[in-house]
Amino acid sequence: MQLPIKAHYATVAMLDLAQNYQCGQLLTVRAMADEHDIPPQFLVQILQQLRAAGMITSTRGSSGGFRLERAPARISVAEIVEAVCPISSTPTLDTNSTLNQIVRDVWDEVNERESQLLSQIKLSDLCASAEKSSQTMFYI
Repeated sequence: MQLPIKAHYATVAMLDLAQNYQCGQLLTVRAMADEHDIPPQFLVQILQQLRAAGMITSTRGSSGGFRLERAPARISVAEIVEAVCPISSTPTLDTNSTLNQIVRDVWDEVNERESQLLSQIKLSDLCASAEKSSQTMFYI
């Protein structure tokens, strides 16, 4: 199943915030948008949803920005996705068709497995992957 681009951008933004969690640095919308090629207006909407879900906090002013509310090990990718675009359930059809029910059961199982997998992946796991990836890069 393909997740919306909004879920991708939200996860990228949260990963960026997670990488700065230990040092307590605030990140601005402009910095995140420029760094990751996210449309700034879209990112503002996403960050508002993440703040409403209690995953990030914001500070106003010239030295303001955003930071994680909780440690990266306590935030799953499923929470991020659910905050910005709830995982849809299979449509309910008013039919007694056996074939419709069989196919619906398949989609329900796909949604359940997707949700389970995303719940197991924490922001700290993504930070570890990012750190490992940056250590293997070669610069000329």
